Amino acid sequence: MRTLRGTSWVLLVCALLVSVSLPAAAGPAATVRVSFLPFQSNGGLFIAEHEGYFAQEQISIAWAAFTHGGEFIPVLAQGQLDVGAGGVSAAFFNAVARGLRIRVVADKGHVGGKGSAGSLLVRRDLAATVRSVADLRGRKIAIDGIGSLGHYIVARALVAAAVPVDQVTLLPFSAPTALAALQQGSVDAALLPIPFNTQAVELGIGVKVIDTADIVPGEPQAFIIYGPTLLEQNPALGRRFMVAYLRGVQRYNEGATARNVAIIAKYIKIEPAIVQKGGWVDIHRDGFIDAAKIRRYQDWLFDIGLVNIRNPISTVVDTSFLEQALAALGIPQVR
Repeated sequence: MRTLRGTSWVLLVCALLVSVSLPAAAGPAATVRVSFLPFQSNGGLFIAEHEGYFAQEQISIAWAAFTHGGEFIPVLAQGQLDVGAGGVSAAFFNAVARGLRIRVVADKGHVGGKGSAGSLLVRRDLAATVRSVADLRGRKIAIDGIGSLGHYIVARALVAAAVPVDQVTLLPFSAPTALAALQQGSVDAALLPIPFNTQAVELGIGVKVIDTADIVPGEPQAFIIYGPTLLEQNPALGRRFMVAYLRGVQRYNEGATARNVAIIAKYIKIEPAIVQKGGWVDIHRDGFIDAAKIRRYQDWLFDIGLVNIRNPISTVVDTSFLEQALAALGIPQVR
């Protein structure tokens, strides 16, 4: 695997053309540029690349590293990235409202049972005084970005605990930097996905306050998002990408097998034992997109003034690539 890093989007886009070595496929392989974040919810993508499913569709993956999910939206909308792998956000909905061609095309992770998505943790030295969400009043909380799904989840938790959101300080951090911030005392609490929440506990940095499943059960957290390259310029490539991705999801859903764990640990650079212990992100086998919950999340963003328009869901979600890939693979749609 190769990831590409840079301090500016211009440099990043120039570097995106470097691709990853894969088993040879018949004919020239098309390079697909995909956003990279070290999250377990990318397991279907990681497995699809590692096991050669993309190569079998004559696709070579060029990973583009970002620090948080919302960062890739402008690059994707401009056609300088082909696939976004992450959550939707205020930036996503505002881009759609401006008429930019980006669409959610498949599930990439949602909140299942306890231990399947992440948790809100407090610094270990505060564990005696911060025992519940209600005790976070006046505290600094790390989230993955303002207007992000993490922001939404923490806001839901605070409202349920009768804590006004304006009585805490929300600070944007990537998952790895949130760990460091907890350890250094820069923040008091953090919402962390798996396996970073497990890593925080294992390293003695944090103590779990509440599981994400107790806040937003069933909530979609991450998606495969296509930009104009695959939506308009080369939809056939978009269909091939989806076929390979869904094959990876089928393997991923075999669970925390030794091989699946090893593949994910290699990509996210976390010890396999932590991945094994940290739980398993739920990804719908059929790629199901819960449009009703996406609409509810957009409504919340509208209510707090981070988006100005409630986009029709038909301009947010495109299920055509998913439906064609499911038919090609003979995978039944559960819903």
